[in-house]
Amino acid sequence: MIISGHQPNYLPWLGYFHKMMSCDLFVILDDVLLSRAEITKKNKIKGPEGARLLSVPLKRKRAFIKDTTIYNEISWCFNHWGSLETCYARSPYWKQYKELFYPIYHNREENLANLNLRLIEVIRSILGITTPLVRSSEHPEIQGSKGDLVISLCQHFQADIYLSGNGARAYNNEQAFERSGIRLVYQDFQHPVYPQLWGDFLPNLSAVDLIFNCGPNSRDYLTKQVIL
Repeated sequence: MIISGHQPNYLPWLGYFHKMMSCDLFVILDDVLLSRAEITKKNKIKGPEGARLLSVPLKRKRAFIKDTTIYNEISWCFNHWGSLETCYARSPYWKQYKELFYPIYHNREENLANLNLRLIEVIRSILGITTPLVRSSEHPEIQGSKGDLVISLCQHFQADIYLSGNGARAYNNEQAFERSGIRLVYQDFQHPVYPQLWGDFLPNLSAVDLIFNCGPNSRDYLTKQVIL
């Protein structure tokens, strides 16, 4: 079995969903600390000025992701929805998909992980990704950090292959994986170029950029990584 995982990021990019579609089980790593870079709370979309950053305000910035609360005393939901509407109202599929996102932005969520998972579920449904998801916080018997945590995940779910993002090369102990009988494979994601509003193509945006521009054809721009 091929397993992979990632933190529950806000409006993730296409590489996130490519990894999800390329494994048999995807683990939402929500019982790890929010990174200092805080990538779990922000991402970019594209507007007439170019890339536009959307960032969710937080009450506490150094907590486990599952315990991270949103600072709802400011109207960030209204602002984010307004940005999405401004950037994508002219796109071919805004009207078709906006109602799937509207309730999330108009019913305030207190917990960052829960907010992000609601958005992830909508996006993966549109992309036709059916890989099962589990939250690591629901399995407290899984212990460790970084590479050790990944090995523990694989052993717990009896996976023999771990699909890793390339950013983990810095801390993955390949010898430890080999000793544990787990094959370590790195993600091979080639970012697609697709029709996009507002000038020259910009890569590495939230997956909603693809969805609002390409609609039902969005899945055609993602190719599952074949691991033999």
